[in-house]
Amino acid sequence: MNDVRPPRPTPRERALWHSFFPMEAELWQWLGRRLRADAELSEADWRVLDALGNTAGHRLRAHELAARIAFGKSRLHQHVTRMVGRGLLHREPAPDDGRGTVVSLTPEGLTRFRRAQHHRARHIREALLDPLTPDEVDTLVRLAEKVRAHLRQLGT
Repeated sequence: MNDVRPPRPTPRERALWHSFFPMEAELWQWLGRRLRADAELSEADWRVLDALGNTAGHRLRAHELAARIAFGKSRLHQHVTRMVGRGLLHREPAPDDGRGTVVSLTPEGLTRFRRAQHHRARHIREALLDPLTPDEVDTLVRLAEKVRAHLRQLGT
């Protein structure tokens, strides 16, 4: 058996891992708490409303919605069912394929989405943009785009 150990992280790598990943987790926790407090929505609610609210006609086939927000079929079904029950979404058979489902925003869902958009923008500004200079924001955008492009090459 070949006992090959992975290389040990360098001090620079450890510094990145011990700052970036906790920062990301804290950011999402903070954003989630603020969204719940200000808009009475969960992050999962927001992801569904945001995807539909930014789509022409505010409607998508369920499989397209699931792919857009990275939810599995079962998770999407369960979450959409809860949101339908709260009056935020409507679900109907796809007109061109009786096996498919179309999910759309109700008028209440669209209202809640638009209200939440303002809160989310303010929250992101407060948590992520306010502590950075414009040059730092530009650098962060470039770095994020570089990492995302690399992940796509890796086959995410």
